[in-house]
Amino acid sequence: MIIAETGLEQVLKTLGKLRPEELEVVEKQLTREKHKPKVSTSPKTLLEDEKYLISFEDYLALSDEEGEELKLMAYEKYRDWIYHELAKRRARWMLICKGEIIEWSPTLDDYPSREKRHAIGRQMGYAPWTFIANPVIEESYWAAVADNDFYPSLSIAFGAENWNQEDIMKRGLKFDADLDTGSGNIMLDYSLMRSKNILENQYGKETESGKHFGLPYKCYVLPVQVAIADETGKVISRIMSAICIRDWQQSPLCLVNPVRKALVGRNLLYELPLRIELDGGNRTTKILAASS
Repeated sequence: MIIAETGLEQVLKTLGKLRPEELEVVEKQLTREKHKPKVSTSPKTLLEDEKYLISFEDYLALSDEEGEELKLMAYEKYRDWIYHELAKRRARWMLICKGEIIEWSPTLDDYPSREKRHAIGRQMGYAPWTFIANPVIEESYWAAVADNDFYPSLSIAFGAENWNQEDIMKRGLKFDADLDTGSGNIMLDYSLMRSKNILENQYGKETESGKHFGLPYKCYVLPVQVAIADETGKVISRIMSAICIRDWQQSPLCLVNPVRKALVGRNLLYELPLRIELDGGNRTTKILAASS
């Protein structure tokens, strides 16, 4: 049986045959190589970045500030790559663990809960990281609300995921939300929802990031109960995923309408489902009775 010598073994054999003066030359060359500045190679994608290849235990040990800084740094540094990977999969979110994209979905309605993320992280032994696609909002500066311009709205009640319809209508948050059929998302004020115990407190590692008008904002993806009464008084409700934005009043979502309390999209129309009538003359929205 032939056993091949390793490169190191061959080098050592060669060194053993050198004269002292030749060994001195080799020693000087090795010293120069040892002190030569190392060329650092930055990771090309988030999957190769060691900062996100930490153990699950180290991930749990991150403070809110550390977790949020890492998450937002990923969006800042790899945003184009993140959006490219999501678009390639036609996904609204993806979950990365152990340097792999292991789950994704075309809807935010199955965005992984904290419990699911932790279960995956515990099983794989590495930190689980979620990332979302940038929400599409088809409003622009020229449509800014002024004395002669009005944003269509819907009267909606919001409640916690485990509330029933009666709870939502009695103690939920009820107000007129701006309707943007160019958007497929519900976008809410995180602090306002927290003040009514509709949402649980979130942590830094769960922070997501988006941009509107080129300006960034921080958010969480969370389930809420959405309830709307039609013209007959019948209440239609459903649990839906919402993008809950921190520092709502200072976010770019309030640039077009500074008094905006929420922005809802076309997904309400087909997920509840709804039939609506917009009356431009009276500037009202009527929720028609559901078709039989």
